Amino acid sequence: MSAESLAFKEWARAEGLVLSGDVAEFDGATIGFDAEDYLNSLLNNVSTREPLLPALGGLPFALQQHVDSDLSSLEDAGIKSIFMFNGLDIACHDRKSIMRESQKATKTLNEAWSVYDQGRGDDAVVAFGRACTYRTSHILRYLFHYLHQKGVHVQVAPYNAAAQLVYLDQEGYISACYGSASCLVFGADKVVTSFDWESKKASWIELSQVLNKLMFKQHQFVDLCLLSGSSILATMPEIDIDALIPKMVAARTVLNRANQDGHLACLQSKDEEYLALFRKAKFAVKHMVVLHENGEIKQLDFENAPSDTHEFINTRLPEELMAYHAHGLIGSRILNWRTRQEILETPPLDGGTSKAYQDLVQDKLRPLRARSLTVLTNRLHRYFHKQDVNLVCWFNESNKKALGIKDPSQDTITKDAESWHVRDSLANQSAEAKSIKLNQSPIQYAIAVLSDDALAKKTVTPRKEGEHSVISKPSELLSNTMWRFLQDRGYINSNHTLSAWGKALKAAFDHASSDKYLGATNPPNEAEESIFVAFELLRLDLLNAKQFPIPPYSGAPLRGTEADKAHTLLISRIACLATFEHEQIGYTGPLSRNLLAFQQLAAAVRDSLRDLVEVHACNMMLSGSAVRIRDTSDYTDVGGRLPFGKEPDIGLALVVKSHLDELSNTPDRRSDIKRWFNHAHNIDADLQKAWTLWDAINAGIQAADSAIVNSETKNLFQNTDTWLQKKRQEADSPVPVQNGES
Repeated sequence: MSAESLAFKEWARAEGLVLSGDVAEFDGATIGFDAEDYLNSLLNNVSTREPLLPALGGLPFALQQHVDSDLSSLEDAGIKSIFMFNGLDIACHDRKSIMRESQKATKTLNEAWSVYDQGRGDDAVVAFGRACTYRTSHILRYLFHYLHQKGVHVQVAPYNAAAQLVYLDQEGYISACYGSASCLVFGADKVVTSFDWESKKASWIELSQVLNKLMFKQHQFVDLCLLSGSSILATMPEIDIDALIPKMVAARTVLNRANQDGHLACLQSKDEEYLALFRKAKFAVKHMVVLHENGEIKQLDFENAPSDTHEFINTRLPEELMAYHAHGLIGSRILNWRTRQEILETPPLDGGTSKAYQDLVQDKLRPLRARSLTVLTNRLHRYFHKQDVNLVCWFNESNKKALGIKDPSQDTITKDAESWHVRDSLANQSAEAKSIKLNQSPIQYAIAVLSDDALAKKTVTPRKEGEHSVISKPSELLSNTMWRFLQDRGYINSNHTLSAWGKALKAAFDHASSDKYLGATNPPNEAEESIFVAFELLRLDLLNAKQFPIPPYSGAPLRGTEADKAHTLLISRIACLATFEHEQIGYTGPLSRNLLAFQQLAAAVRDSLRDLVEVHACNMMLSGSAVRIRDTSDYTDVGGRLPFGKEPDIGLALVVKSHLDELSNTPDRRSDIKRWFNHAHNIDADLQKAWTLWDAINAGIQAADSAIVNSETKNLFQNTDTWLQKKRQEADSPVPVQNGES
């Protein structure tokens, strides 16, 4: 709902309602930041936005720099901070509203690509910039754990971050809220909207002045904000039609027609679905569920709350699970699937017209998602055991399909997880794992410990009857989560030895280690995750050089023979799984919708793997396998060390594609690609990283048993590798390039 937040702030500024004062006035204060509003401010602010973000995927290149700068400025000003993240969706977030918003963003991005393909680069940058806040959940996940690493207090609200912040404000835990109009809706007397560190000024909006300006009472202001769009409710469809009229102005016009009564305005619009959502939103504002000071998770104004809270909030989950959610051990995505009993797939950044992506989310990821939900459901109330989850996709919304979640009591694979209660004292007996840092390379560490069959069989450690809290250390929680996850994905046999897939993965890791690649990236776990995701894509028959969609998106390899183009495409796709070193500034350079489509496909797989590893971590806690009562920072630490938390962009893939394309050109027509990537740190080092990643993945594929990787696939990679080695040798030989550069 970032656009609505921005619309309110722009309206308030136009109406002269934004007040300002010296930052020094906040000395000694504790500010509670709505993390999503903070991120959206970075993504929308002219001085910090990176307009090409939705064309690249991944994270903004300057995100860390902006966050570090803000944290440093807050500290210098004597201001403490708490960052509150939105939690589970409430019932007002309906499918129709979500689809409408995603369709608007997709239309914007399609237009941006059309402009780019016409060669109008500057216009394309502006066009892409209009969709910078679409599909940013992976950025928020990264921001949560990055802030924690920086020593900042972070928390996930049970539901709405603004409501939780206002509760903390009213109870005296914070001095003020930084966020959007939603803070005022929930009763904050003021909301801080920005800090200008250069001028040492802070800006805020006071509720009393807004009410005086509008000549509204509080409940009328709530109606205005709900109808115009907020973090609670999507914009009223009637208001959303004309993008030229500011939403706050349009909403006020609608309210004026209805005697300042939002309910009557909805009746007049004759939209029964939106009327029902508005009613739920009004109840949600009054009785939002928040974490109270005594640790209880319950409604505001609890004594007067209706008994059917689930109708306007959502189905309740166990408080223990919500505690793990609050501290980042498990994300909101899979919990939303469980409470809403629905997975809603919206278009990816590339537009999602490819059958490959549609087949992936509709069919190929179904077993993996069903597994994750089965593991989660195993420890929930029996009500959930009988409730399946429907899959709804934007391209076939009317054809919803049940995911097919197994009854946990009948699921043997879930029981297999109970054979993992490995203490550090046993794992430390592994000679091969001694040199591997668990916190930095948890997948490699887990595989290395099991590389010795004799030791692997000793790790079969089911709990004895009546035994609980076997796993105590955070390191044990992390390692046992990884073993359970890897066994679930088929890399470990039932006797805890490595399976054929596990051995192939180890071969890839060994090759990467010999090249000093594993653990040497930034962050250290990037290399092992890139290799692992490649194997998962291979198993899904997606790691190939087949073009999609048909006709293909723009930005495919252009130079050389058809074989040259196919080899370039395959290698570039693998490069999508890693990142390149770029200055902390917005990207300028070539784009490729073709490679973005593959990056989005890989991102969907990565996110589903993250879901599975998170539920295994929580299952260990909920089952009593691990010590539950511990410092809450342990949960956040472990959540940050679980793999698949950071999504790569396509920067490295663009470098690789550009480089190989030029090598497929005649020597006298080649250009120096370094001129195209103005802010890259070291193109040569980036290319070497890509080749090292390729070498490791190819080594694993060639070492794989023929029962899991057929000869056709091995030949494809071997032929591409032979071609690449020739190109690498050719690149090492100086040749003249255009513009007299070499």
